[in-house]
Amino acid sequence: MSPADMPARSRKAFLQHMVDNLPKSLHNRIMALKHNQMQQIKISEQFFREVYELEKRFYVQSCVLFDARRDIVDGVVEPPVTERYWHEESDEVLEEIKATEEFHQLIKHLPQIPENVRGIPRFWLTVFRNVPLISDLVQEHDEPLLSYLQDVRISYSPDSYTINFAFQPNEYLHMSSLMLTKKYYLRHEADKEYPFLFEGPEIVRCEGCNIHWRDGSNLTLQTVEHKRSRKRSRCVPKVMPRESFFRFFSPPQALDLSLADEKTKLVLGNDFEVGYLLRTQIVPKAILFYTGDLVDNMNDELYPDAASMSSSSME
Repeated sequence: MSPADMPARSRKAFLQHMVDNLPKSLHNRIMALKHNQMQQIKISEQFFREVYELEKRFYVQSCVLFDARRDIVDGVVEPPVTERYWHEESDEVLEEIKATEEFHQLIKHLPQIPENVRGIPRFWLTVFRNVPLISDLVQEHDEPLLSYLQDVRISYSPDSYTINFAFQPNEYLHMSSLMLTKKYYLRHEADKEYPFLFEGPEIVRCEGCNIHWRDGSNLTLQTVEHKRSRKRSRCVPKVMPRESFFRFFSPPQALDLSLADEKTKLVLGNDFEVGYLLRTQIVPKAILFYTGDLVDNMNDELYPDAASMSSSSME
């Protein structure tokens, strides 16, 4: 069996055993090559830091376009009639899917939007709902507030970036909380204990913000009837936490991720992935996620039989 065919842990154990049992004359040569690799990592650190600075500089150039996007979504600007000048290939599989009964039943749930509507309603909510990783965070009770989401932008610092969520005035958020923020701190250098795992800047922690809710409008809480243990006691209302997209702004605090428990590591790992996706894909390419030109295939990976089920339903 080739080592490439082995499970990752078995392959690692096999290769480490192979190296340990090489002739002693080879060990120093291998050690020299590892020192050589460390020098390459130092070069890579500088490379990725400069790439990050380039990303920041070109993002600033794109802000004029993001302003135009916001104004069209808000209905502040009505763009002139424009023609498509790019090529879009037809997809026979998509056309077959659209012809199925299941698809026709599915599209009945689409909201009806009047012809004279202003801007593009629920733009960012629709974008979030179209991306599995983010849609998993959005609960049904979050949707009315996310309909007020006006814009999502990034601001850069040398060792961090902040995602800014701008809301229109609404009945949920106090005027002081119409801009919600999530900050991600980056490590541009290789981990001193595990330098050979370095693949570029890594998110090491994140920081949310306080949300000032209007009275009775906190979407992260719910009131439930709680029955006291004594007989004939009546139920009393009790405020309990509940799942909500807006818990995204109150992440677990772990100054040293290596010391965090497994649950915290899992929550933060997912959070870091969302933050990276927002910065690199969602914010710069929002319209493509809205229209389906870009789709995340996470659900296909979670449900590998989905494609075969779809094809069988069309036969």
